[in-house]
Amino acid sequence: MMFFSTVRIRFKQPTLVLLAAITGALHANVHSQAVQPSETRQWRNANTEVGRFSRGHIDLLKAERGRSVVLESDKNVLIGAFKEDTAAPELTQEVARKATLMAYPEVLTSQAISPYERASRDNQLLSLQQTTQKLWIEAVSAKEQLNILRRITDAASVALELATRMEKVGNWGRNKRIDVEISYLAARNQFLLADQTAFNTQQKLFAHVGSSAWRLPDTLTKPMSHGTLDELLVPFDQQLAQTLARHPQYSLLEKEAQYFERIVGPVLITQLQQEMVKMISATSSMTSIIPTLDRSKIIWNHDLEKAIKARSEALRLKIKTKTDLHQAREHLRAIHVQAIDVITNLQKLYSGAEEEALTRYNGMFISTWELIAKAQAKMQSELAVAQSKRSFWIALVDLQALLAGAPYSGPGGSAAGIEVSNPIGKGH
Repeated sequence: MMFFSTVRIRFKQPTLVLLAAITGALHANVHSQAVQPSETRQWRNANTEVGRFSRGHIDLLKAERGRSVVLESDKNVLIGAFKEDTAAPELTQEVARKATLMAYPEVLTSQAISPYERASRDNQLLSLQQTTQKLWIEAVSAKEQLNILRRITDAASVALELATRMEKVGNWGRNKRIDVEISYLAARNQFLLADQTAFNTQQKLFAHVGSSAWRLPDTLTKPMSHGTLDELLVPFDQQLAQTLARHPQYSLLEKEAQYFERIVGPVLITQLQQEMVKMISATSSMTSIIPTLDRSKIIWNHDLEKAIKARSEALRLKIKTKTDLHQAREHLRAIHVQAIDVITNLQKLYSGAEEEALTRYNGMFISTWELIAKAQAKMQSELAVAQSKRSFWIALVDLQALLAGAPYSGPGGSAAGIEVSNPIGKGH
């Protein structure tokens, strides 16, 4: 016969330690003590039941769960909106990109009449691909976090079962069991929210690619190395020049401005700039009256007006692109440092703490509950890793889209849908 007070199972695999520690070492926390006759019988019956199995409570709980003898609350964890067909093909990022292009063929096949329509089509194509990548990243990350939270919740459920048994045999008071149940309910609530998030992001992605006959990867890959990131983040001025050169709107505005500036001539452009400085200097700090330019000193014509408009639009777009690029680069760099720190340092520390706790537990220096706390902290660090990976890849997609000429959505921008319409040519 195996007794709660005499058997203590040793564990060697940190990845399995939480469930094993809770289910296999229940007896380590139920101390021998003086009890009433009825309580003694209850205590002995519990130990007799455990003694029927070669590995004590590990086999006992597995057998009970096989007979569906689980806590009523566990059923809420097992039933969720997020589901996948394990036999379905995996939806990689590249497959999602191609499927999306097939779902929006008009972006590729529509004929562009003017350069402005061509630029509009280019923007739509960039937006379509950017949205696809971000939806895919968010859906895979949501699934990864859901799987981690499922393990956290399952472990909390087993811990609650342990606490319930300890209360039942009289080794714990009701107040201590309630504290464990509160922790379980918090974990379950977090899991249920993650389940809805995973389901919603999955459905958004499926709607975007035009099919639901897919299975998502289990995890996102780790961020690139520092060296690879440095290769991407070339000197700022060089990257800005490259971005403006491939920017659809900027190249058109620059060509238009240069065209009308040549027609007008540099002399008239200089005169206009001087008169505008005078006009702006004469205005008050806060006014609702639009300043009037003295056109008697300038030979005004439509070409000059077009030159002014095209040059000002090109200048504003250049400044905005410059500030967006600077923001996107620094955001990506900061997110990368944070992600690498979490993955290589924080998680390593949590793993070390868990292994140390396991060693101390096997040496009977700490209790099962201390070991459980370390293992739960380790799983929470896995959740932080998943979240940091998502943030990095979203930031990278935003920067790459900006470099290709797409608008910048700002740090942490979520994926947005795309509306494909027939653009109206701007013309001259």
